[in-house]
Amino acid sequence: MKYRESGMPSEELWDTFFSPTEILEKMEVRKNIRNLVDIGCGYGTFLLPAAEIINGTVIGIDVDKEMIEVCKKKVEENSVLNIDLVYGDISEKDTTKALKKYIEEIDYITLFNILHCEEPIKLLTHVYGMLDQQGKIGVIHWKYGDTPRGPSMEIRPKPEMIIEWAEKVGFTLEKQIEIQPYHFGLIFKK
Repeated sequence: MKYRESGMPSEELWDTFFSPTEILEKMEVRKNIRNLVDIGCGYGTFLLPAAEIINGTVIGIDVDKEMIEVCKKKVEENSVLNIDLVYGDISEKDTTKALKKYIEEIDYITLFNILHCEEPIKLLTHVYGMLDQQGKIGVIHWKYGDTPRGPSMEIRPKPEMIIEWAEKVGFTLEKQIEIQPYHFGLIFKK
């Protein structure tokens, strides 16, 4: 299922909103991660930089076949060997089956700019079940207020909302981060 108000702008515009390597550093994506799942990998903005950082595999998942093709082309052009791409919806059984070989060793899951979805608690519950016992999730989202992109204010979650949802599921907030100029970050552990 494509989440509401999740359309992507041009890649050129999208890239102006992020410094991926810097954000991944702040979000504590580290070398020792065995497997990282990037849900809603889009243009591969964080996918390829994460693959340069971690020792393990980065699994990019997206419901948009075109985004998977964009990422596949980048992976091939850059000869990246530790990226696996999955076309599908993370909440569907077929997609979960595609992750089965990683399921015992998923150390980190990114939920970047997607918790404005229709059922955020359901998504967080699903992600909780995928993680290793010591696993973490990194959440970034658009700040509440005037930003050049992002979902409408009616559905844009504030950090407090996300913390409440995550704690309901069983996550513990580990760190809150400012990501200038347009985002905030949250790191939760299982």
